[in-house]
Amino acid sequence: MTILGFLPLVTLIAVGIVLIVLGVVWFRRANGWTLRSLAVLVSAVGVAYLTILAVAIGIHRDPWTPLLAMVIVAMVLAASFFWVSVLADCLLNEPNDGMGKLVWVLAIVLTFVIGAAIYHLGRRPRRIQEQTR
Repeated sequence: MTILGFLPLVTLIAVGIVLIVLGVVWFRRANGWTLRSLAVLVSAVGVAYLTILAVAIGIHRDPWTPLLAMVIVAMVLAASFFWVSVLADCLLNEPNDGMGKLVWVLAIVLTFVIGAAIYHLGRRPRRIQEQTR
């Protein structure tokens, strides 16, 4: 095998190692259970990524298809976890004044990750600021 044949393999291995290290560093710096859980998920994806790569190389198969499937599954799991955690945050912490809570819950439920991201980035910081006053 030539040096150009090893370059993609070294790159794939480096991506798995970076995911594991990133997850560990993120876990050590994270404060809340949500961020720590996502950090564990990132490390687990890195471990699964390297495992699939090692098995594919061991049985002399093309690793691209299983790696792509694993990345898609990891993204769906991360998005689902984020959605559930934001929905739980809204249900537990949003004040019950008027229709605000119901509107936010419906927006999160009906638009999945997009509504959860809008709530998490837009409404949640304002709610926290209002509660600290």
